[in-house]
Amino acid sequence: LYDNQIEALEGLDDGDDGKPGTTLRVLDMSYNVIRDMEPVQLCPNLEELYLANNKLKVISGLTRLKKLRKIDLGANRIRVMPEEELSGLENLEELWLGKNKIESIGGLDKLTKLRRLDVQANRLTRVENLTAQIDTLEELYLAHNGIDDEGASCETGLALNFTALNTIDMSRNRLKSTRPFAHLLALEELWLSGNSIQTFDDVQHISVLGTRDGA
Repeated sequence: LYDNQIEALEGLDDGDDGKPGTTLRVLDMSYNVIRDMEPVQLCPNLEELYLANNKLKVISGLTRLKKLRKIDLGANRIRVMPEEELSGLENLEELWLGKNKIESIGGLDKLTKLRRLDVQANRLTRVENLTAQIDTLEELYLAHNGIDDEGASCETGLALNFTALNTIDMSRNRLKSTRPFAHLLALEELWLSGNSIQTFDDVQHISVLGTRDGA
């Protein structure tokens, strides 16, 4: 049902015993025109949910989906990461929210297995509220936001001593230095193109650090 003109999540519990919703492990309805995701609550066994490129304004219907490992809600119109929806997702490993209208990172306090977080191309000015991911977060994608040096140095954000964080993309932000990353010794890839950085001296001591073209 990917890439159609579907306007609503319908028919998820039309069959016997709540089927097909109760049997679904993966649901991909990206590239449609869905405005309400609340019916996903009818799929308690979902492990992967893809609703990217729709017309969603609110994250909903997730509170009972305890088995979810991956969510992609990129390219919608979402403004808030609601704790009441996200806090029960104790097995979530990947959360993709790029190309929305989110102004702050939140709702992640109970997501202690989260490994990949994508909030690029939103309206962020600070990196914060990542304390629960200090030992699990591996990849963080925050390109195309409005984050400056101060916003990248928050105590509950990149100032934490992440033990597994190996990839950061903060291209196209408002950074003037690499100081916010100097203590992140597990970093392998740091993408910073399109900022106002004049020197990379602060991260030269990270011996495993690599770059990609344009970094």
